[in-house]
Amino acid sequence: MKYLLACGTLILGLVLVARVLWAADDDEAAPAPTTAPATQPAKVSDDARQLLDQISAAYGKLHALDLTGTITVQLQVEGSELETHSASFTSAFVAPNRFRHEVKDDVLIGSTGRMLYTFQSEANAYTQAEAPKDKVASKELPKAIASLLGMQDPSLMLAISKNPADELLSDVTDATRTDDTKVDGVSCPTLKLVQKDKTIVLVMADPQTRLLRELRADLTAGFRQRRDDLTQSVVTIAYTKTSPDAAENDQFAWSPPPGARDADAMATARPLDETKASSLEGKAAPQFKLMSLEGKPVSLADANGKVVVLDFWATWCGPCRMALPHINQLYNDMKDKGLLVYAVNQQEDKQDVQDFVTETKLALPVLLDSDNKVSDQYGADSIPETVVIGKDGIVKKVIIGVGPGDTEVLKQAIDAAMKG
Repeated sequence: MKYLLACGTLILGLVLVARVLWAADDDEAAPAPTTAPATQPAKVSDDARQLLDQISAAYGKLHALDLTGTITVQLQVEGSELETHSASFTSAFVAPNRFRHEVKDDVLIGSTGRMLYTFQSEANAYTQAEAPKDKVASKELPKAIASLLGMQDPSLMLAISKNPADELLSDVTDATRTDDTKVDGVSCPTLKLVQKDKTIVLVMADPQTRLLRELRADLTAGFRQRRDDLTQSVVTIAYTKTSPDAAENDQFAWSPPPGARDADAMATARPLDETKASSLEGKAAPQFKLMSLEGKPVSLADANGKVVVLDFWATWCGPCRMALPHINQLYNDMKDKGLLVYAVNQQEDKQDVQDFVTETKLALPVLLDSDNKVSDQYGADSIPETVVIGKDGIVKKVIIGVGPGDTEVLKQAIDAAMKG
């Protein structure tokens, strides 16, 4: 399923976290160690333990749950304005094992009681698996589903968990009770959870029901290990409606929509192979002709002995959005030296791309790969993918994803190509 995600693990705080559903589950294929490494239990203060037990008891006695909420992501890198993205979701649960979570026009996951399923509307693809027969620990669910619920809809995750307190303490090193937090004018008891990767999570419980009212995760410290210019990355899940024991039984039936594709079968037929892209290094760059956003044809043959940088991207890809300002800056800094840079958009509506370019004030030329043929030629199954083509038409460097030092690697590759 990995190739459907195209944007890799950094998606967590950037595309409303939804597309982690389609990330590859590489760990499941690896053999388990014969001896599990020792882990230190979380340090939990007495008042935090009391609140954790209250939350766990509140979810444990639920017969049903009806939820409405919003996911808000705030992201900022040095030199850029704060980006805020929001999406609404609805979800429901009926004990012991039926549930449904949906972000409109994006992702749907659930359990009919017999079958677990996922559906991603943009890719028009689904997965199916046997459902657990009772409440479970998140580690007993398919990893993609557990990750998505934990990141997008923690209240639903706690409802289907057999031990909600353990779920909240997963990967936590320190748990304390902090000052109550005002949520819509209501003072909510609040837990502060510090995770191993330095993520700080605030959990705000309803003062009456002890069900979640809000969860706020500050991912900045963890992401700064990958992007040292990241100044803010915060995800907030706010519940605008929480109705205990109020869910309809008839909303959990599901079957694949007509024309939807089986993602597992697709992955088997066309597994992601990043070597396809990196193997282009040292070979002649595939020729192409695409239309620019302005409606003009652009071909690689037009480069006329110049160094060319292609950056494959999409507006929905969070890591692409992180990388584009740096690509744009490189273009501004080096276009007068003869460098050609093209942002190759994958299969999106022209107006949507134009709106994004206008909003973000991108200066670099944008090409529209409307049928994805050029992306296929360059093995751009995982984006962002940045390709440096030398004056001789040979691919000098392929960079996949966003990682520490990638900008410097790209600069070095361009400098070497310019001297060639």
